[in-house]
Amino acid sequence: MGNPANLDAVANQWRLTNIKGSFSLNHQELVRNRYHEGKFGFEVLTLFTAVTGESFWVDRGWVAAGANASTHPIVPVIESGINTITARIRSENLSRQLQGSFFVTSAKSAKPDSIAKIQGVDAQPYYLDLISSSDGKVTPLTEIQLPELSSGPHYAYALQWLAFACLALIGRILLFRETQRLPLV
Repeated sequence: MGNPANLDAVANQWRLTNIKGSFSLNHQELVRNRYHEGKFGFEVLTLFTAVTGESFWVDRGWVAAGANASTHPIVPVIESGINTITARIRSENLSRQLQGSFFVTSAKSAKPDSIAKIQGVDAQPYYLDLISSSDGKVTPLTEIQLPELSSGPHYAYALQWLAFACLALIGRILLFRETQRLPLV
């Protein structure tokens, strides 16, 4: 994949990209109201700055909540240094998903209008899901699954609406027969 800073994120949704750069030790957000396998926790977003200067928010995965609301969750620290990450491009406007959530680390500040403006950092308007890195110590906190692509319940819905149409047709026929059978007053 070419330069991820100049790409159409919607057209490249779910594609893999490799970026060389470093994670910021000072720019990390925990996003509340995230569930994983039925447990409450946080998504960990960490700023990644490419060697070319562009910044990206990287979803490192999910961490469990602390023992109570005042206990900060345990988030593994990433060591500083240049590293090449493999990440999946996510074009969703994460800002809409964050509207019902609260940031733990910047709870005193106003909600950002976009993911690019979290903590006042100028980052790309999309985010990346961390898959792997050249540094074996930097791994996703949880595996981020690809969405399941299937036909879903479309066939069942089609049969259901066909049944409704048949019932409506049979009902009209019965109603017409009944009006023909009744004597006119």
